[in-house]
Amino acid sequence: CDGVPLHLGHHATADGRWRIYVFADQANDSLDSHVQALADWVESAADSPYSAVSDGVNPDDWFDLKLIYQQAHSQVDIGRVPTVFKPTVGPFKLTDYERVYAADPAADIFDQRGISRVGAVVIVRPDQYVAQILPLAATDEIAAFFTPILATANSPSLTT
Repeated sequence: CDGVPLHLGHHATADGRWRIYVFADQANDSLDSHVQALADWVESAADSPYSAVSDGVNPDDWFDLKLIYQQAHSQVDIGRVPTVFKPTVGPFKLTDYERVYAADPAADIFDQRGISRVGAVVIVRPDQYVAQILPLAATDEIAAFFTPILATANSPSLTT
């Protein structure tokens, strides 16, 4: 949001959350992009990992969802970024814009890491192990990946 260059991994902290990195397709911030469709699914689908979070718990407590655009930061309209990537956080419910990134033209993460220009979703476990890499449209696979994990996490036997 502020255009300060940084490495994406430097924002990952050991806080026990799952990381979901969404590498955008080339559609930028278009309302009909695969990113928008994925965002809509995350926010409202019954099989989304966000829907498995217990009532009264903020999904942000379990997931660190980040979006990385292929364009330079000056070409991304932050107002058109899907709201799921700009959550309200903290006691004052301020918008967290530090979940939206853009590629640095001088050191493009898509080129450096071999990420497809049609986009990808990278799921990273809380221990920082890359657990899954999927296409943007693979919502069924994302749901299937998280279903057994979140069913176990919500099990009454695990509560104290």
